[in-house]
Amino acid sequence: METKKNTMRKANFHLELMDLGNDNPPFEWKESLNPKQMKRWERGEAALAVAPPKIESEKMFVRFVAVAKACQKWRAGPEPASDEFIKSLQELDKCQKEGLMLALFPVERNRDQWAKLLNVTGAQLAYIAYHTFKPLLKFYGEKVSAQVSISHWLKNYCPVCGDQPTMAKLSGQDGHRKLYCGRCETHWRYKRSGCPYCNEDDSEASFFTLDDNRQYRVYLCDHCKSYLKTVDERECGEVDLFCEDILTVELDELAHNEGYQRGGTEHYG
Repeated sequence: METKKNTMRKANFHLELMDLGNDNPPFEWKESLNPKQMKRWERGEAALAVAPPKIESEKMFVRFVAVAKACQKWRAGPEPASDEFIKSLQELDKCQKEGLMLALFPVERNRDQWAKLLNVTGAQLAYIAYHTFKPLLKFYGEKVSAQVSISHWLKNYCPVCGDQPTMAKLSGQDGHRKLYCGRCETHWRYKRSGCPYCNEDDSEASFFTLDDNRQYRVYLCDHCKSYLKTVDERECGEVDLFCEDILTVELDELAHNEGYQRGGTEHYG
């Protein structure tokens, strides 16, 4: 029963965020990576570090407050967003609002300083920023992916934003593995075995499944004690990992109960 409640709460949180205007990101990015930037990307720098888009801070702050209120309503994130935190946000002046947005995007700077000012933990601040910039980064990722050869990127972090993967899927007849970035919703191919969080290359890594849902696997790494939820598309056909992540809260709880933590959880929660 508790698992069902958590799933519904998580789903309602994301549905509310979708109503905030995800289809109209508050920026335009029409640039093309120049040869120098392309070389940097090919050497392993994520596109966001190479060619970050400019944002409209005022509009992003409005979304940031809306996300914070949604976190409070649906108890999302590392801990509930307090009334004091919401009030602190609303009392910021124009320069502070812009400073907060620029500090959190694209790379977090002075996060602890802002967390102290706003009466919130750094982890919760990162969680709200994650969901504030997510639609923007998804749009940015689509533009970047049209310019670079994602199929040549075989690293354990996202080629667009540089974040760690949140899920994976096994695709094609050969069951090759694709990692998924929940931050910008980019997919990229990765080696079939080994942990993408600590790079431990253990071809005998363990995993567990559910008897009534064989398409789901949870890979466990005993080296860093992380886990990676994975969907086998050979069992169920093509899936949307954003939705699958919401629907598989039970797998998270099972892994947590065994002493494993989700990889890359600082921003994702």
